[in-house]
Amino acid sequence: MKKFAIANPSKAIVILLIILLVAIVAEVIKLKKFYEENSPYYFWNELVKKNPKPSNVTQQEFEAKNRAGYCWRDRKYYNKEELWHKAMKSLTGRMIYENKLYWDDKVIDAGGNPRPTAADCNRSGSCRVWRVPSKLTNQELQDFIGIEDDYMPKVNKLKNTENVQNYVYASDKNYVNDDFKLKDFILVHQLENGDYIELYGSDCCTILDKSEWSLIRQKDNYIFVSSKDDMGGTFVQESKIPTNLNINSLGVGNFYLGVTSFTAKHKHNYRFSKYPFTVFYLNNCGDILYKPYYW
Repeated sequence: MKKFAIANPSKAIVILLIILLVAIVAEVIKLKKFYEENSPYYFWNELVKKNPKPSNVTQQEFEAKNRAGYCWRDRKYYNKEELWHKAMKSLTGRMIYENKLYWDDKVIDAGGNPRPTAADCNRSGSCRVWRVPSKLTNQELQDFIGIEDDYMPKVNKLKNTENVQNYVYASDKNYVNDDFKLKDFILVHQLENGDYIELYGSDCCTILDKSEWSLIRQKDNYIFVSSKDDMGGTFVQESKIPTNLNINSLGVGNFYLGVTSFTAKHKHNYRFSKYPFTVFYLNNCGDILYKPYYW
């Protein structure tokens, strides 16, 4: 290289500049990725990317049709029934995302340190989501599970139902190709051990338009969850929605997903409220904003 530089000084300078430029670009990309992943608006930015503005559409038209409920990605307006199927797949994707934090040893303990959870996921065959064809409502599902300690045989019976779908990763072909058009199903979400199993009956989830959510929010005391009160668990990073935006103009907040679930380990019967336990923002395409949400 030294001999080449001496013999071809101008070419050597060009090559050096190219190498330097490539190194700078790589560093900028690395810093950009780091900023995006650690931004308090990370989940918001990820949601907005799922319904992008087409290049041949003006900003004015983009925002006007967003406010009217248009999904640019799929080139259509969805009704509530169609949105429900989309949102149920997105809700399942959120569970898979949470599971991945366990598989990647990124779950934080009370001291703010990562826990070695992947071994537990692998050993217990958990950190998965099961979609079970069933008409059992939340109340019927709770009655079936019961309030005794030996709930696992009944949970396993659900997981072994005919035509059940089992999702581990978002890249699983059965998840990618599944349109969640099944009318009646329940979801079983099991984390790294059998002590925490979240169950979602066939009536767990409801699509709310902006007016319906506004009325429900006035009648119940919902907390806006943007950061966890403690350091332990998943989704612990600060998550915000930019305050200087009309989110409806970006196609978010015209619809919401109300969710009610329960854990199998509870020793008492829930009295299910007529209001959902958790409410997530949706975009016009039925994608959930993972965080923040209302609880």
